Order: sequence, then C-alpha cells, then structure tokens
Amino acid sequence: MRAWAREKGYYNVPLWERALRCLELVAAPTLAFLLLAQGGFAAALGALILGLHYPRTAYLGHDVAHNQWGPRGETKARIMLRLVSLAQGFGSTWWIEKHELHHAFPNACRVEADGTRTPIDGDIDSPPWLVWDKSLAQYNAKARQKGLGRALSFVLPRFQVPLFFPILSVARFNWSWQSIDVALTKEQWIEAALCAAHWILGFALAGLLAPGAAWTGWLWFLAAQLIGGFILAFVFVLNHTGMEVYDASETKGFYDRQARSTRNTPSSPFLDWLTGGLNSQIEHHMFPSLSRRSLTKMRKLTKAAMEECGYAYVTLGNREAMRAVLVTLGEAAFA
Repeated sequence: MRAWAREKGYYNVPLWERALRCLELVAAPTLAFLLLAQGGFAAALGALILGLHYPRTAYLGHDVAHNQWGPRGETKARIMLRLVSLAQGFGSTWWIEKHELHHAFPNACRVEADGTRTPIDGDIDSPPWLVWDKSLAQYNAKARQKGLGRALSFVLPRFQVPLFFPILSVARFNWSWQSIDVALTKEQWIEAALCAAHWILGFALAGLLAPGAAWTGWLWFLAAQLIGGFILAFVFVLNHTGMEVYDASETKGFYDRQARSTRNTPSSPFLDWLTGGLNSQIEHHMFPSLSRRSLTKMRKLTKAAMEECGYAYVTLGNREAMRAVLVTLGEAAFA
C-alpha cells in the first residue's frame, strides 16, 4: 500500500501547499495583533485567530518532523522547525523523541516487578495531573506521594473529569516549559532561545499594541494561548484516550499495537482543516510520512486491509469519542 501511495503521489507536498503553509505561519499572527490594536470585537476576533494559529502551527511542525517536507535533517526542514519554535513556543528536540516513541508504542506500558503498569508512551504519562486509564492508577498514586503530587492528591484523583477541560487549556504552557528545559539540557541553545522569544515577543507586542492598559494586552495574549492549547489538546485526546492501554510484551507487533489503541473521527473539509488531518489518525500511524492532504484518500483501503488481516478499525463520531474519553477518565478517577 505504501508503494501504491507513492506511485499516486500521496507522499508529496506540492509547492503551492508549502507556500500556503508558510504564508499562514506569518499572516495569521500578524492579522491577530493588528486586530488587537483595534480593540473591542476586533480584538476578540484577533484572539480567536491567534488561538487557531497555534494548533495550525503545531500541525506544520508535525508534518515537517515526520519528513513530509523532506528529511528533517536537511537545511530547509531545520529552518522550518526553528520558525515553528518561534511561532509556537515549543520545539522539536523534546517533541520528536517523545512523539516517535508514541508512534511505536501508542498507549503501551511495561509491567514492573511489583505489577505496576508504567507508561512507555509519554502521551499517557502525566502524573500527578491526570490518570489516563484505570490500569495506571497505581503508577499515578506512587507519583503523588511527594512534591507537587502530594499537594494535588487531595483534589485531582476524584475531580479530574470536571477539571479535564481546564487542564487541556493550560497544556501549551507545560509543553513550552518542557521544550525549553529539554533544549537547554541537550544544549540546543538556538531552539531554547526561540521558544523563550515566543513568550517575550508575544507579551511585549500585546502590551504595546493594546488600545488600553498594557495588562489588557497581556490578558489577550494569555486568552489566545488558552484557546490554542485547548483546541490542540482536544484533537489529541480523541485519537487514543479511551482506547486500550496494554502491556507491550503481550502484543503481536506494530500493526496490532496501532489497532488496539487508535481511532479515527469523522472527515470533512472543515474537520480535516481544524485537526490538521489527525482525524485520520489510523492512516497517519500506518503511513506517518504521508501528506496530510492525502490521509482521507487512504481510509477505505486501510480499513479493508486491516479488517482482512483481522485487526479492528475503529471510527467514532466526535461526540461519541469524547464520551468514551470522559467515561474512561471517570473510571480512572475512582480506581
């Protein structure tokens, strides 16, 4: 199927699409800050545009990191990833290593000698904040025995469902901090500086351009961050949360791991745009370097091939997928 998709050109990102993505990278924040300067309804619209810009920029970095624009070690790809670090506030050094492990072992755990399931996939490893599955309750309980976890242990274990959406909204701040920390640890000074510059320049411009007091511009910038973090995290949780969390040693290989843990959500021109193609999550995991524009073209064939080989191919509507997510989080909260 990969060979057939290459012959069809599904792995190619045409020049016009690359130009459009680059234009969007610059035009969206420029328009957002210009609208801020107008105040009132225009400023509110600008915050929404900037909030939408952040997941859109993350999708661009995701495409480049998956070699969709050519090998990510080449100069063009490295420049794009640095521009994304500036526009996004989090960088590729932390994210790529974490994300490649997620692709290899989505929702996977290893079982320790005492029977505790420890996540291999970093996307389900977020103590003390969330328990993503009831099978991880023991792991998270250990993490909440010291430091910040001890303080949060009185609130989060029973209230993670009502707190879930607020936690999603602040996800960008956590991702940015981790990006800067890892970049500094690995001596990626330019990347760390670009991630920090995102916040410094953003707050400075918002304070200068706000028609009122500077603090109103700072609140505007924070509101855009919360919108962007919520959209991006919301898209992510629909893909794997509520699917099986399993012992990696008991699976039958790569395709089995993907089928156990990955679901699709509906496709439409708007949903494909809003999610950056990640609503075709199964196809993305099977063909990670495939152009996002071509993912939906592979749905029918992928489903037929997986079912022929005895694998599940799970598709849920957005509402049903979110219900599955919340039910799973609720079960985990009381485990």
